[in-house]
Amino acid sequence: MTTNPTHDRAVVEDNESALARFLADGNFVQAYLLAHALTESLIRSVLGRDDDRLTFNDLISAYRMFLDQNSYPIPTFVDELIQFNRRRNRIVHQLWRRGFTATNGQTEPAARAAVMMYGLLIEWLGTFDDSIGEKGFNMSE
Repeated sequence: MTTNPTHDRAVVEDNESALARFLADGNFVQAYLLAHALTESLIRSVLGRDDDRLTFNDLISAYRMFLDQNSYPIPTFVDELIQFNRRRNRIVHQLWRRGFTATNGQTEPAARAAVMMYGLLIEWLGTFDDSIGEKGFNMSE
């Protein structure tokens, strides 16, 4: 099933604004999860993959193939995206094991790193797709 494009500018801008608020307010679990969603949207946008059946792992594989197709020999950000997704899974598991307060207290470094990685990924993928900014992707911390 294909859904509406995941790169609607208003949605991206709204999510980036909420992400900044979550960080400022100390809501690090929400910040991390929203950074993950924005990263997924960014990758889907650049790859043109709007099929909602694709998992994040599927997108990472498609991104790796995208780099190969563009004759880019270094799998830039591939390992980071894999670890990013694993961390998201661990955060979700900690929510049902330890609760929000305990999990949120330990998630700040991961949330701040996720926002930094998202910003770097925007810059990096902008070398392949110069319309990223027009799609609303321009988070900077």
